[in-house]
Amino acid sequence: MSVEDVLAGGRRAAAQLLLDACLIERKAGPPTFDPATGEYVQQWETVYAGPCRLKRSAGGDDTQLGDSQSVTLHQYPVRLPWDAVPEVRREDRLTLTASDDAWAVGRPMEVVDVGYSGTSTGRHLMVEDKS
Repeated sequence: MSVEDVLAGGRRAAAQLLLDACLIERKAGPPTFDPATGEYVQQWETVYAGPCRLKRSAGGDDTQLGDSQSVTLHQYPVRLPWDAVPEVRREDRLTLTASDDAWAVGRPMEVVDVGYSGTSTGRHLMVEDKS
């Protein structure tokens, strides 16, 4: 059995664990002004829609923003199928569209890291929930 055969089998097995579904979007240009609301609105374009797996990680880290403001940053590993295209990039937005964890569905999270490896069984991302 070749290395390629072993990787193909591992990728098939890893794909069976992708029980969540997600939407990954990328900013489509600069924000535009909406005169009806008086606010700037960011437009997004779809990069990927399909199976994924959001995993739990350690607790969040508190980050001080100013004198009395802080935000807790939670990072989560996400797996995509090996053949997911096109390439996901940092600062893309990931939203779970289906999951057994109903609390996670609909939460927009930012892609903060993309892993690369020729012998991986899936695409590895790290996303951050800045709630």
